[in-house]
Amino acid sequence: MTATLAFGMQTTPASLPMETLAFCHWLLGEDNTLDVPGSGEDAGGAVLRNGHASGEAYGQEYGRWLRLLRVAAEDGYSQLCRTVRREAALLAERSMPLWDQEGRADPLSKAVGRSAARLSAMVAMAPAGSDEAQKLEELPQLLIHELVAGYVGAVRPPGDTERRLTARVAELAALQKINSVVNSSLDLSQVLSHTVNVVAEVMHADVAAVFLYEETGRLVLRAERGLNPDAVGRTSLALGEGITGWTAQYGKPVAVADSWLDTRFAYVPHLMEEPYHGWLSVPIILFRAADSTNKLVGVMDIETRAVKEFTPEEVAFAETVAGQIAIAIENARLYGLTDDQLREKVQQLQALQRVTATLVSTLEMSEVLTTVARQAAVITGTDMAGIFELDEDQQTLKIVASHNLSPQYTQIEVKVGEGAVGLAVAEKKPIVIFDAQSDARLNMLPAFKWVAEEGYRSMFSVPLISRNRVLGGISVYTRERHEFSRDQIALLFTFANDAAIAIENARLYEETRRGLEMKSTLLQEMHHRVKNNLQMMASLLRLQLRRTKSPEAAQTLAETHSQIESLGAAHDLLSQESFGRTTVGEIARRVADIAVADMLPRHKRIEIDSSGASGVMVASQSATLLALVLNELICNAIIHGLEDRDEGHVTIRARELAKTGALIGAPTTKVEIEVRDDGAGLPEGFSVENSHSLGLSIVQRLVNEQLKGRFEITNATGGGTLARVVLPQEG
Repeated sequence: MTATLAFGMQTTPASLPMETLAFCHWLLGEDNTLDVPGSGEDAGGAVLRNGHASGEAYGQEYGRWLRLLRVAAEDGYSQLCRTVRREAALLAERSMPLWDQEGRADPLSKAVGRSAARLSAMVAMAPAGSDEAQKLEELPQLLIHELVAGYVGAVRPPGDTERRLTARVAELAALQKINSVVNSSLDLSQVLSHTVNVVAEVMHADVAAVFLYEETGRLVLRAERGLNPDAVGRTSLALGEGITGWTAQYGKPVAVADSWLDTRFAYVPHLMEEPYHGWLSVPIILFRAADSTNKLVGVMDIETRAVKEFTPEEVAFAETVAGQIAIAIENARLYGLTDDQLREKVQQLQALQRVTATLVSTLEMSEVLTTVARQAAVITGTDMAGIFELDEDQQTLKIVASHNLSPQYTQIEVKVGEGAVGLAVAEKKPIVIFDAQSDARLNMLPAFKWVAEEGYRSMFSVPLISRNRVLGGISVYTRERHEFSRDQIALLFTFANDAAIAIENARLYEETRRGLEMKSTLLQEMHHRVKNNLQMMASLLRLQLRRTKSPEAAQTLAETHSQIESLGAAHDLLSQESFGRTTVGEIARRVADIAVADMLPRHKRIEIDSSGASGVMVASQSATLLALVLNELICNAIIHGLEDRDEGHVTIRARELAKTGALIGAPTTKVEIEVRDDGAGLPEGFSVENSHSLGLSIVQRLVNEQLKGRFEITNATGGGTLARVVLPQEG
């Protein structure tokens, strides 16, 4: 009877009636799979599922109807409205007498639902804000009106049935509007705000309010229209309190013409409900299909200024709305809870990061333990915490640090395998105690009396493990029974791993520090004994020097005395400096003072300048031998270099040479030391190897063999003698 145009054909005024008819068949199609008349799969037609075409075909279908509507808009959709009305009448004739007991036409309800969904999809496809979108926004209401009118006109039901049928259609439209509003957001406050506005509008009420049942066991006002906005979030009712509380307690709707005359009414001044009389409360209940149970979500209140008898249809409609918004509220709550949990997780991780940073900021054992105890309570939100140390020999655990624990409780001793912390250490996993005063794992222990006296209820313990070695455990406590979440347990377990590393590092630091202190004490004692022996030898040499009559023997004794005093000076320096290090300048200054005192005749004035050697460090391995080397070179300058002069200068310089590309593990920095005098210089053809100087021979052997360096002595530019020593600088 009808034929449709090919999808690619342009819609023209001549073809408009046929295309309009095809559109109406598409709009009113009854099956879930709807073949557009005159077109099939092999003819390029589109198959519509649930009122929507799929894939590329839907794009073609949408373009086809959009072109139709553009042409139909030129006459105000009059031809389209007439066609819809006629097709609706034909649908009614085919469907009669399918009426239910309440006078509602099921075929019409289904047709309205399908048409509304398809038209809504068409509207949603139009570019937002465009003129086309604005024109299409009014089209669904217009066409559904024609659909209802055509259907009702064809069946001509009795007046009361017609009234109820029209109301039913209006209800369907209102429910569609409410459904689209409450599902438009996952933000709970927005969902509730939209809900009360739309409910008040579609039910022609002066007040719409939603109370939510919360964990506190009270109904809290979360959204309103027509009441005091300041009451939102601040007004709450107990179950059974007022009409709202009665509705929540018994799960039944309450409709009263004048709430002020009802004995269940409870006046709440802050709500400003004085002008309102008509009252309808319906429970918002979520049905759980999994276990066939109901969950109270809240209560929806609808109020009017006038005294009003709510009809059964209005109560049923309100219950339907409550059922719809129950799911939306629960989804929004779950979304908000997930968002809150995510924020809480981020905050926990940030807290763990801060705590870890605090732990690694110190190596003092007592401070580390105190920090671990305090932060364990903070990140788990508990009242108290204790750090237990494991005695591996005795297999016992004792508290070594605590936060808010009583002094008596910190004296307890727990065996490995007993109690929460003992089990955590033995099994190397968290142990949770929900009620410490009734748990069988605790009530047989000697420490149970302390738990009972202190009033500790819930606790959980985690082991402290570092490098697969158990160091002890952490226990946290609450004074009220508390369910610890998996996140809290995992967080403390992670924290315990970091804490164990910090405790182990602090322990190693303490052991290293004690070892260094012991070595330092032994080194000081060794320096003291060596220095005393050297001083005794120097005293004996000084005594011999005073008694000898031979000039040659006196000079030899003086040189030996100077050498021993130089050694004593080096040991004295090393016993005073940190880590057995000193400077070349300090050694040179002390050696020079000794050499001048022992070797310089009274009538001579020779200045020794060692300021150029300050700042260059040498380690203990080199300091003693370097003192002997400098003593020989300074004495050699005084005795030989400046032998024929009553006045002169000796200058000592030291510097670090540039690093070289040495192998890994070898020294890469060298120290160059120069001792220069302004005397007569060396005789022509002089060499250390051919000389008979015992002092220079000693220097050469010490530098080359002991210090692994290089020694040379030459005439200085401008006169005098220059002795140069190059040594590897040790770490």
